[in-house]
Amino acid sequence: MVNESALTIPTWLPFEKMHPADQYETASKAMNYEGMEPFSHDDILNVRRAYYAMVAETDDMFGRVLDLVDMETTNVIFTSDHGEGNMEHRQVWKNSMYDANHRVPLLMSGVGVEKGLLVRNATSNIDLYPTMLKWAGIDVPTEADLDGRDLSPLFSAEPRKPMSPNFIVGEYHSNMANTGHFMVKMDDMKLIDFGRTPPFQNYKPQLFNLTADPEEVDDISAANPDLVAQMQKMLAQGMGDIQAIDKECKAQDKVRFKKWMDLHKDTWPQMLAKQAYYGPGPVKYGTAADVKHIEDWLNQPLE
Repeated sequence: MVNESALTIPTWLPFEKMHPADQYETASKAMNYEGMEPFSHDDILNVRRAYYAMVAETDDMFGRVLDLVDMETTNVIFTSDHGEGNMEHRQVWKNSMYDANHRVPLLMSGVGVEKGLLVRNATSNIDLYPTMLKWAGIDVPTEADLDGRDLSPLFSAEPRKPMSPNFIVGEYHSNMANTGHFMVKMDDMKLIDFGRTPPFQNYKPQLFNLTADPEEVDDISAANPDLVAQMQKMLAQGMGDIQAIDKECKAQDKVRFKKWMDLHKDTWPQMLAKQAYYGPGPVKYGTAADVKHIEDWLNQPLE
């Protein structure tokens, strides 16, 4: 059951004060487009109500699975591959570096795991593979050069050394964003940075204090340039040159789109229009002007 009295409305910045990357995503997710009726208070609550109802259903189904296993001898991990926006930042789905979209639960139970222990260390899904190997008594091959860390030292409340590195990173490149999104989190600070391959060269990073600002609506980057620079170095340490990564991803976008065009020949404009258009009335895209925009994009060299 959903506790109706606990439902809240997320804070929305005025559209003109949103980061341009977010402005684009609200349009690509059909959350803001020309002719669209504004979301009402009840519209937002209905979406959030459905989300929490699905969480409750998942909790019930997972409980049924646990009822069938011996919890004293079975190692259990409950997690997910991504979060799910629930109307925060005028967004739904994943496709973003905000906590609602990318943060996931990590519940672990089994041999050697202290019951009732809450661990606040930042972890990443790439940590699961070396952790499961260690849990199974298998040494992680030294030549594997894994990015993930073994989390088994966190299985008890005994004094433990800080994990290295003490931060996590993430990235996103796909259809809902107009440029690459990159993230680094350390303690309660999170930096979101962007691919600045033109025409996105003016996209600025965002910095949030997740303890003081859990909704991530107060960007404090301008007041903390030294911390921004420090966390950008962490991002480079964890991922490499993010601008080179962004440029390579955009180049691959063109290669794959060209292959798709060649596969569908003269029908691709209509197919693209049906797949990409959100809004009232008949499909408006796929015109000669749209085709020319796409062809110009394909022929334009990346700077």
